[in-house]
Amino acid sequence: MPGPEPPGPVPPGAGPASAADGPAPAGAGPAGRWEQLQAEATRIVSGAGEAGVTLRVVGSAGIRLHCPGPGPVMDRLGRPAKDIDFIVPQRHRKGMRRFLEDRGYVIDRDLLIAMEGRRYSFTHPGHGTELDVFVERLEFCHTIEVSDRLDAHPVTIGLEELLLQKVQIIEMTTTDVIDSGTLLATHDVGSGGDAEVIDGGRIARLLARDWGFHHTATRNLRRVRDGAGDADTDFGPELNARVRARAGQLLDAIDAEPKNARWRMRDRIGERKQWWQDVDDKEATY
Repeated sequence: MPGPEPPGPVPPGAGPASAADGPAPAGAGPAGRWEQLQAEATRIVSGAGEAGVTLRVVGSAGIRLHCPGPGPVMDRLGRPAKDIDFIVPQRHRKGMRRFLEDRGYVIDRDLLIAMEGRRYSFTHPGHGTELDVFVERLEFCHTIEVSDRLDAHPVTIGLEELLLQKVQIIEMTTTDVIDSGTLLATHDVGSGGDAEVIDGGRIARLLARDWGFHHTATRNLRRVRDGAGDADTDFGPELNARVRARAGQLLDAIDAEPKNARWRMRDRIGERKQWWQDVDDKEATY
């Protein structure tokens, strides 16, 4: 796969790309901190592409960077800024590490050994920014394959994977519900062909192959739908209605998708057998 297309205009305050650039100190306000993280993420994706390395932003930063809509919604709900998460193709691992170290980032060697090259963590000693880089796939409570979807957007992974990475969590936090609700509040649900529309059919087909992921995701989508308007996840009357309607659309599409014999056999066992992968605290953080 060739390197990524250059992303759109660098966000306000990003300035020229250089190893010295970086987010403001962690004490900056949430909105300002997000702006700085987004600028750094954009610089990294652009610079990596120029170096022949494909990187895409995942996690909450990916949701904010996908398009302009989510940022203001997340800010109104006080969604705190954290770190920046990326995904890289297997074949670009060495180039990714070299590129980030050239920018002044220091690798976490303990995690490198523990994860056997499936995940990398970096910290910048100058401005304290933390990066997590996943290889080929997102492996948490459930696994999301994204290696063939890295061209869905010039900066982030596709909308479907951005949503799935949140609803795969076995115990969602309030911030996970905010992130999922934000995507639904700012993007229609429809069929494939539009990068700014959540492809309900794609999500339904993926979940029809995996009973466990289906069980977790549908439970979480119901939580997002039913929680829209609660104190911590109140998007406002109009957006709450969108979240409920679009979560309902997804649930209907997922329910209507035909399931194979293996899925139906697993459904008979239900929750009597664990249906998710255990992850430790560090692995679960993104």
